[in-house]
Amino acid sequence: MKYYKTVLIPIEVPVGNYCWGDEKTWRICPHFSNKGGHPLYDFGYEPIRYDKKGCVPKPKKCKELSDEI
Repeated sequence: MKYYKTVLIPIEVPVGNYCWGDEKTWRICPHFSNKGGHPLYDFGYEPIRYDKKGCVPKPKKCKELSDEI
């Protein structure tokens, strides 16, 4: 017996290569949090770290998400 199912839910993430700190747009992904000084992502993609500029690049799996409707 299955207790869970996989569903496809549309999500919105900022265009570009950053979850937070894109110097051109300063958009913040709604699924990103840095509470407590540690970058976290709702989707659990790893690793999430600050780059040398203090920005948080998108994880590879997030960048690969399709933007088709």
